[in-house]
Amino acid sequence: MKAILLDDNEMAKWDEFIMSTPGGAFSNLSGWRKVYDTYGFKSFPIAAINDTGIIRGVLPLFLMRDIFGKKFLVSNPFLSYGGLCAVDEKAKIALIQKAKETAIINHVEYLEIRQLADIVTDLPEKKDFVTMVLKLEKDENLIWNKALTSVARNRIRKAFKANLVVDFGRQYLHDFYRVFSVNMRDLGTPVFPISFFESIFEEFRDVVDLIVVKHQDVVIGAMLFIHFRNVCLDPWVSSLKNYNQFCPGDLLYWEAIKKALMQDAEYFDFGRSTINSGTYRFKKKWGAYPVQLNYQYFLNKACNIPVVNANNNKYQLAINIWKRLPLIIANTIGPRLIKYLPEL
Repeated sequence: MKAILLDDNEMAKWDEFIMSTPGGAFSNLSGWRKVYDTYGFKSFPIAAINDTGIIRGVLPLFLMRDIFGKKFLVSNPFLSYGGLCAVDEKAKIALIQKAKETAIINHVEYLEIRQLADIVTDLPEKKDFVTMVLKLEKDENLIWNKALTSVARNRIRKAFKANLVVDFGRQYLHDFYRVFSVNMRDLGTPVFPISFFESIFEEFRDVVDLIVVKHQDVVIGAMLFIHFRNVCLDPWVSSLKNYNQFCPGDLLYWEAIKKALMQDAEYFDFGRSTINSGTYRFKKKWGAYPVQLNYQYFLNKACNIPVVNANNNKYQLAINIWKRLPLIIANTIGPRLIKYLPEL
């Protein structure tokens, strides 16, 4: 067993492995290499192959720099997980060794592998996050009556009483981005460029859709919806706070769950949260349960595992300033900054 860097013309084999291997995730797909070309991230598609040249494991890595120019490698910078995918321990060991060598050669501070499961190595790890997952019943009524709390049901009813309208389709990309960029500014977070989402639709057109909620023909909430294998997920979702009284976010999630059922998905992944945070409690009311995320590190030049805490005073100051920026300025500066902020 050995680990190598695959060439561009071998990416079809990479994706075939992801599609046929338990644990292969949307965030492991080779198309992310082109998506991250938006930022100029250099990619390192590491594959473990056996003596006959058959792929037995993969680990996608991307070379990034922080705002001070320090370099690091991360398995998927802007998604919660999607690191190592392998069929056995020999493949895992080979992938980790090659990843360490890649980190050393490129003089990075550290290597970060974001996992939905333990890699089972001696690498130090951080367990600050969970992803919230709903096991989907086959019957919509069972989810409504058993999974959802009364609070969630009442808020969905409120959305319907407000005559909110739901629609689907890529044609709403600019509406999605308008809502998303306002929400990110209000949260104090730099926004992705719209080209990032355009690239996602271009690379993953068969599994990506948009769900929107409209009030009087104006889009007030939107979700980027993904269906890959037996899982549906919503990596980016936003609604306008001026319309919170109509509960557009709750209606978005209910329609996403219904869409997942129609597509015969087994799970709906609500995304990353910290235990007992506001987003954690929101997702829990939908019947979602926490699944531990394991972020593991090879510390090359760094002495400690990196920590980004939004409650830290220095970050809180920046967040408060960002919230006050005019939208046109936030949308101009944000896409230039976000590539330095993989934790966000």
